[in-house]
Amino acid sequence: MLRHGPLSLKPFLISLLYETYDDKQANLQMADLRDLAAEYSMRLDDVVSTLIDLVNEGGWHYQNENGESTTLNEELSGGEGRLSDSDLNKMTGSWSPVIAEEG
Repeated sequence: MLRHGPLSLKPFLISLLYETYDDKQANLQMADLRDLAAEYSMRLDDVVSTLIDLVNEGGWHYQNENGESTTLNEELSGGEGRLSDSDLNKMTGSWSPVIAEEG
């Protein structure tokens, strides 16, 4: 995705998201993402954009505030490349990685 520029933060962000989820042992909420962005001096929209990519690629789930799986689309940003505060405020649900079933 072009949002992250030539030196992509995406692999680093993915690692941080999995680590944060493993440490919390629960779905990530927007407050967790804000804390993560602040701790590493990153833009919150870069963190959330990475999660949107992961959801769209099938690696993570997004559940709305009612606990229902919901798809997220790139139209949230209105094609501007960055998520606005309004876009971020719409995401009141939670994120979790897809866990492969053992069998």
